[in-house]
Amino acid sequence: MADGAGETTHRGSGLWMLLTGFLLLLMELILLAALVPVSWSERVQRTEGAWLAAGLGEDAAAVVVVRAEAWYARLFVTTGLVEASYHVILPNAADVEHAGALAPLANLPLWSWVAGRLKVIWAALHQLVQRLAMIAAWWPFLVLVLMAGVSDGWLRRRRRQGGFGYPSPLLHAYAMRGLQVLALLAGLVLLLLVPVPAIDVPPIGALVAALVDTLIAQAPKRL
Repeated sequence: MADGAGETTHRGSGLWMLLTGFLLLLMELILLAALVPVSWSERVQRTEGAWLAAGLGEDAAAVVVVRAEAWYARLFVTTGLVEASYHVILPNAADVEHAGALAPLANLPLWSWVAGRLKVIWAALHQLVQRLAMIAAWWPFLVLVLMAGVSDGWLRRRRRQGGFGYPSPLLHAYAMRGLQVLALLAGLVLLLLVPVPAIDVPPIGALVAALVDTLIAQAPKRL
């Protein structure tokens, strides 16, 4: 009975974290659209591009940029999403022609501001795709450390099952919560319009592997 209640509580906590993460990402996009200047988003792209080349080397950085451009084009440009966003939100020549007496409203400064907001949002999504491509460039290291964490955690759990040791529910809960918080922060940072160094990926990957190690090693015994 207690196990069922604990499982229900754990599932509810996970759903709450997922909902919280979605709402925070939505709020972040709204703030980006409302507050971030276009010049700042362009500066972030230039700075992060320089950091990418410094962290990975010129050749590896070029591969990441080409891959990111291909992914972005496939997801947003080829599908027509970028063009449609401007077409739906901003008035075009046909809209002005059919507006009649309201046609002068198309010349209001408001529309240039709205166009800038759209540009900032698409710049943030482009930056997100490039950061995903940067993470993908580290995949051999990330797979290696994750396998090491899973293997070590499994071996420690098996040794405990064969002896008289007991897992720590507290450490298990802390590891689970740590992974949830890292996932939430990763989602926020991927969209954040501040430069992110490429060399931040390995230590974060090592931290994830350590949390997975603890999560598996301290998993409750099952008869």
